[in-house]
Amino acid sequence: MDFTDRLGFFLDMMGLLSVDQSAFAEGGCSGGRCCQGTDFTCVTTDWRIDRVYGTCYCDERCLKTKDCCFDYPTECPGMWYSNIWADYWVELNCVGLIPGAAFITTMEYSKGRTHDLYGAPMDAGFCMEFKMESLTPQCMVENRPYTRWMQYLREGYSVCVACQPLAMNNHSRSCQGDGNLAERDELLHWQAAGSPRCRGTWRKVQRLQHCSCPQVHSFIFI
Repeated sequence: MDFTDRLGFFLDMMGLLSVDQSAFAEGGCSGGRCCQGTDFTCVTTDWRIDRVYGTCYCDERCLKTKDCCFDYPTECPGMWYSNIWADYWVELNCVGLIPGAAFITTMEYSKGRTHDLYGAPMDAGFCMEFKMESLTPQCMVENRPYTRWMQYLREGYSVCVACQPLAMNNHSRSCQGDGNLAERDELLHWQAAGSPRCRGTWRKVQRLQHCSCPQVHSFIFI
């Protein structure tokens, strides 16, 4: 399975695992309040992603009408990424993908990966710790709801990136660009999911069983 296939499979799985209509909760999209298409009953009163308090939605259309609840990206990650991905690929085709680079996103989007389709707990995989060497200025100015995590990237800081089963190569059981076999002084490349112009370099520090970095410095491979 190549990178494009793994990426598509990851998005499909996120969508399947994020939709659960059986346990609606009060406020926001928590408890499985994630609805396909346009659904005017998929509504509540809470903070929206534009920081306005009032009526907010948890259906797919809310991304177009700009009235999603504040926790839509983390509670409905599959629908969130599926809707933004078309625009992202257009931008990526213009900027280009660095061969062999790690493709990362915030750890918040790992929520949908904890169990497989049969409800069984998934293998936790492993974690790679890196020291951030460089990043492009674009990372610091990203302010879209699904790219704000990039603002916390800093040169010289240590970051943790989880290699989880859905992102692993079936044969090598590794993630693209994870640097597991790289030398400690080797300069490796990464790119941010959601903004192809946010990219940079890092060096491997160590492999860990579990990630232990602060939340804002914790990511996952895609």
